[in-house]
Amino acid sequence: MKKHVLFLSLCLGLSLNAKNVSDYKVGEELNDKEGVAYFKELSNRPEQEWPNKNLSINDVPKGKEGDLIRYGIKLLSKTESTLGPYSKLKKTSNEVNCISCHMDNDGNGLPGTKKYVIPFLNVMNNYPRLDIETMKIISLEDRIRGMGGTDSHRFPDNSKEMKAILAYFKWLKSAYGIKDGVKLQGEFFAKMNFPNRPADPVRGKKLFEENCVACHGERGLGVKNANYEKGTGHLYPSLLIYPDGGHMAMIPFLARFLKSAMPFGASADNPILSDSDALDIAAYVNTGFVRMPITTTENRAGLDTAYSKSPSLKPEYFASPQQNLDPKEYIKVKYGPWKNPNYFPGE
Repeated sequence: MKKHVLFLSLCLGLSLNAKNVSDYKVGEELNDKEGVAYFKELSNRPEQEWPNKNLSINDVPKGKEGDLIRYGIKLLSKTESTLGPYSKLKKTSNEVNCISCHMDNDGNGLPGTKKYVIPFLNVMNNYPRLDIETMKIISLEDRIRGMGGTDSHRFPDNSKEMKAILAYFKWLKSAYGIKDGVKLQGEFFAKMNFPNRPADPVRGKKLFEENCVACHGERGLGVKNANYEKGTGHLYPSLLIYPDGGHMAMIPFLARFLKSAMPFGASADNPILSDSDALDIAAYVNTGFVRMPITTTENRAGLDTAYSKSPSLKPEYFASPQQNLDPKEYIKVKYGPWKNPNYFPGE
């Protein structure tokens, strides 16, 4: 009888000590073991199917709230000219429009509505969230700033611009009928059938020339709009916008994006690139151009600290020169083949 009471007490103690994802507060730092438990709990959320709705910018409501939502859409669609380093506001450091990666769906004018291309439909359910580079719980505002390469003193929570972007995200959740507390089908990249071989940047260079040069140029610098120096931004983005050590610098991560979105007009349901082609182009893009080291911001770890506190969560394909791996190990980590290249923590 005593054994049963002891066992029951132990189970109750464990359940009382266990934390739900919603129990963590912004700024709280987790250790490696807690991080593993956090993402396990996160993966247990019920999944909602991708909504069968074809909305456009014309569906944004009228009135004061609609004006704020439309301003948020403008900021995400024309980020360089509104928030970028050459704009009047100068709130972000990166020279790219958010819609270049978080694409609209078939020209509907709504950034982040394309399935499997890191959409915005469910971001209100996904934050606050554990950032695996810093192992801190960050807010959605923190993530927006991190993607813009900026800090809170330049882009504060109470700014009109931050409020407009959040108003748009809230409207997306409501307009597309996303339930509370769910994960959404299609909210990350589609899975790929990776070939059981190392990625080939030499083959990737040839494929890049055939498929990518027309928009991004031979040197990957993209195409600038007229009067670029006055803040008009790019017509087609530079491929040097993300740093060495960032998520897109990981070859399987970039390959999955390319398969779902590139060349322009492709989708996960109707891809243009084969799995092998996407892999090799990603290898070339992440090998053939010189990138700046990743910078550290309030909620973004630099290369010297990224994943240092979360070895169990570090993707097996995370490779950077600053890790001081021996050459053979570095090549294996960077180019594969990998055991599970479709894995990314928390997707």
